[in-house]
Amino acid sequence: MADTEIVCANRECRIAQSGKCIEGHDDLSICPFYGRVPEEIDDEQDDDDQDAVDAFDGVHLPDALPLDRGGTDKIIAKLPARMIGVIGGHDAGKTSVIAGLYDLFQLGPVSNNIFAGSSTLHGFESICHDARAASERNEPHSERTKRGEVRFYHIDVRRNDALQSLLIADRSGEEYEEVADLAANATDMFELRRADVITILVDGRRLASPSDRADVMGSIPLIIMGMVENGAFLRKPSLAIVLTKDDAVQASTRKERVEQDFRAIAKGVQDEFADHFGEFGSFVTCASPADTNVVRGAGLDKLLDFWMKPTAQPKATRIHHRNGRVFDGLAIKETSDG
Repeated sequence: MADTEIVCANRECRIAQSGKCIEGHDDLSICPFYGRVPEEIDDEQDDDDQDAVDAFDGVHLPDALPLDRGGTDKIIAKLPARMIGVIGGHDAGKTSVIAGLYDLFQLGPVSNNIFAGSSTLHGFESICHDARAASERNEPHSERTKRGEVRFYHIDVRRNDALQSLLIADRSGEEYEEVADLAANATDMFELRRADVITILVDGRRLASPSDRADVMGSIPLIIMGMVENGAFLRKPSLAIVLTKDDAVQASTRKERVEQDFRAIAKGVQDEFADHFGEFGSFVTCASPADTNVVRGAGLDKLLDFWMKPTAQPKATRIHHRNGRVFDGLAIKETSDG
C-alpha cells in the first residue's frame, strides 16, 4: 500500500520533510492548512485579509523604506542635514558602502558619531541582508539600484553633542556613467546640486584588472567633467575619492600598481577640478569583503568623518554699486562734540 501524500496549503510549511507543523499543531486535524493544496484557500485568504484591513483600528507605522525627493525635504526641515551624493559606475560598490556603514553602527559608535535613529531602517536591512550569513549566500552580494530613480538612506547622528541628519543618495551606476557620453544626462540629478559632499567611487577590483584598468582611469574624469559642464555642482561641495574593494586589491599581484593608479586618479581630479569643489579627501575602503578574515567596513569610519565635516562656506565679495551721484561718494566722518 502506497504511503498517503502529505500536503499543506501553507507554502512555508515543511511537514512532508520534517514531520512538524509550522503552525505548531500537534493535532493536524485542527490545522486550517494541513491536507489542502494552496489553491484551495487563496480566495478565502484574500477575503480574510480584506476583513482584517477593514477591522483594523490601530496605528499604521511608516514602512521605513528609502526616501524619495519629498521625503528628504521633510528630514531637512526637522534637523540640520548633510546630503551625500555617491557616484560610481556599475558594480563599483556603492550599495555596499551604504550597507557597510549601517552595519558598523550595529556595533556601536563609528568614530565620534553615535547612531541616533533612522526613518529608512527597512531599506537598510534589505540591502544588508545579502551580505550577512543569514542570507545563506556563498559570498556577500548587493542588490542593484534600479534605473530611473534616486533613493535616499537616512541616519540621524549625534556628533559632539549635536544632532544632525545624514542623507545618502543612491542612484543607478549606469546613469552616472552615461553622463560621460552626454553631459545633459546630469540635468535631473538634483541630489548632486544639493549635495554637501560628492563621493566618487573607484572600483578596486576593476582597477586591478589589466583589461579594465584603462576604462576605470579614463571614465572618472569624464563623468565629473560632464557634471561640471552641466552645472551639477552649484554649491561647491567637498569631494571624496574612494577606492572600494580593497580586499581584492590586497590579494592582487598588481597591488602596488593599483595603489599608484588610485593616487594618480585622486591627484588628477583634484588638479583639474579644484575650482569646482571645496575640500578634497581620498580614502581606501573595504565595505563588504568576500574573505571573512578581512575586517568588514574598513575605512568607512574615516569616510564618515569627512562626510560629517562642515563644508567651508564660499567667500563672498561685497560689490559697491555707484550710479554716478555725488552723494554716493560721501563717507561718514566721526566727530567729537568735545
